[in-house]
Amino acid sequence: MLLLSEVSPPQLFSLLIFGMNLDASTNRVARFTLIAGCLVALVLVIGAIVSAYILRQNSIKDRSEQISNLTVVLAEHAAQTMYSANTALDSLVDAVVAANIKTEAEYRAFAEKKAQFLNLEEKTNSNAIIDVATYVGSEGKVLNFSRSYPPPKIDLSMRDYYQYLSTNTSTQTYFSNPVRNKGNGKWVFYLAKRISNSKGEFLGIALIGVSAEVFSKFYEQIGSNLGEGSSLVLFKKDQTLLTRWPFVDERIGKVNNSENFTKFLENPKLQGEVILTDAPTAIRNNERVQRMVAFRNVPGYPLVVGAVATEELYLTGWRQSLYGILYTTIFSLILVFVGVKLLLRSLRANFKNQHLANHDVLTGLPNRLLFADRLQQTLAQAERNKTKFALVFIDLDNLKFINDNYSHAAGDVALCEAANRMLKHVRSSDTVARIGGDEFVLLLPNIENESNALAIAEKVRTSLLERFVANGHELVTGASFGVALFPDHGDNESILSSNADKAMYRAKTGGRNRVCLFDPLLDNKTS
Repeated sequence: MLLLSEVSPPQLFSLLIFGMNLDASTNRVARFTLIAGCLVALVLVIGAIVSAYILRQNSIKDRSEQISNLTVVLAEHAAQTMYSANTALDSLVDAVVAANIKTEAEYRAFAEKKAQFLNLEEKTNSNAIIDVATYVGSEGKVLNFSRSYPPPKIDLSMRDYYQYLSTNTSTQTYFSNPVRNKGNGKWVFYLAKRISNSKGEFLGIALIGVSAEVFSKFYEQIGSNLGEGSSLVLFKKDQTLLTRWPFVDERIGKVNNSENFTKFLENPKLQGEVILTDAPTAIRNNERVQRMVAFRNVPGYPLVVGAVATEELYLTGWRQSLYGILYTTIFSLILVFVGVKLLLRSLRANFKNQHLANHDVLTGLPNRLLFADRLQQTLAQAERNKTKFALVFIDLDNLKFINDNYSHAAGDVALCEAANRMLKHVRSSDTVARIGGDEFVLLLPNIENESNALAIAEKVRTSLLERFVANGHELVTGASFGVALFPDHGDNESILSSNADKAMYRAKTGGRNRVCLFDPLLDNKTS
């Protein structure tokens, strides 16, 4: 037997690398080749790192230019839209001025005429951006508006534009905070102007309402090409959000006090400049997200547009390039270390085959084979430790409907979505497995009582009621759950599985979308 202590360093090298004792000459060539290969590999790795860094900077630069240019488009669109709306507003005020109105009574008589209703209606119908046109009296009451004649009794005296214009002699257009339209529930913000007589006495207000959808729909058209995680926004300069895409209802009308937005408002030099930041974002529950942000003032109006792209978006191209660099480098390393390559390939192949044998191809969840093994282990552990565990059978309620009506591709999306949601709502020690077409099972070890098991099942059930998008359709699966506990409802795999299945069948036949605990009085009767 050859002892390592008896082997010289060159011999040890050859044994470790080649598995045989080579002659000195071959050993020297081998060592030289390996050293040269390592040096080449090192150069390749360093080159790959440098190339990856340069490509990353270029990717950020290119995307920055795109985001900055996008804010130009957004600003121009907002300016054109506001110009159109403001022109219509000016015409309402000019009509009052042309009538040479001197008193509040004259203004009221003028504004309440049917002819003015027709004028307001025409302005709304002829301009798609205008949601409503309105004359308001000195006390904040609607005198006439474009939706109906005569108008309903509406008091606007508490609105921000009335509060400001009734006490301020400014002739400039006032941009209101967004409010929900009382007629259709949509978000609207108003352009408002004070109506005064020649003495400057307050007579009322002219209003043009602009639907937030005018902007959000436009933003959606151009933003859909940016990819997931991007957003486009429109603010007042007081940092009040007027609208955004993707639309988040609860954020409309809220003030954005973010550090980056505040910096932009304080520093005109940041106009259109892209900021890389990981500041918390309210849209994602104040989580820190790496993103690219740019803002731009809307020329001529107290408005600001903004564009946001997340790291996932602006580094997508870089990551794709990175894969090429990585594969080239790995290939070079593999050529040098052939023995390692073969070993790794063998290990990878074995792992892949084992994974495919034990996991569902579509969802990546454990399959029936792997689940059966884990069930046996959990059962043995529970018997040893005198503990409980739960077995939950799940059957998706609407998969056949989705397959038949929206394609099997949509059904595959539904299965993957269901699998992901199940994983999110179980513990790290739990097992989620797919054992059939629309059949899943949960294995919940160390359950104290049936309440704990039912609570987990209920969380999963609720999550499956949330809608998801597949092939352009909003869909929902829903599921029926059957729960059985060891040892209460069975002391072996067969009985426990059978009872969980019976409980699930009762949930299915009892109206679906529910969680049923095995009940021997009910389930054995119907089995």
